[in-house]
Amino acid sequence: MDQVVAEPHTTATNAAAEASPPPSVLTHIALPVRDIDATLDFYRRYTTLDVIHERFDESTGLRSAWLANPGDTTDAGSDLGIQAARFVIVLICGTLPKQITGDIKEEYGFLRSISHLGISCDTREAVDAIAAKAKAEGCLLLGPMYRNPIVGYICIVTDPDGNNIEFSVEQVLG
Repeated sequence: MDQVVAEPHTTATNAAAEASPPPSVLTHIALPVRDIDATLDFYRRYTTLDVIHERFDESTGLRSAWLANPGDTTDAGSDLGIQAARFVIVLICGTLPKQITGDIKEEYGFLRSISHLGISCDTREAVDAIAAKAKAEGCLLLGPMYRNPIVGYICIVTDPDGNNIEFSVEQVLG
């Protein structure tokens, strides 16, 4: 009896599927917000992030703002007359334009459970101060507490839309 040996596939499709992905860089996270002014006020009170760009898009009716780490700007948007940064939090406010977004459901506060934005502080006292302010304002979710050498000393605060923001020190990442 003859044995049939399968030939390996060497089509362009298989080669493309096995190729390494193109270079990529994490640039932003976009958060839908109900009240951009309240959310910007929250970030101004709790962080030193800079508002590097704000705009209202007449075609969609959406208002947006970009938050970046201090001193993290680049010249990437200079040809458009805007300030850019290596990484930003994009806050988007307004009703979703159905002509663009189709059936995407409008939702808020998706950074829940253990999902969160992480913001590094310089000292435990800074984390304690943020936790005390958040407790007084009714938005402290967790801490402050020391977890371990990787997670460090943290507290978690909720923003006006219920997103979790972790403030930390002694963390490997920052």
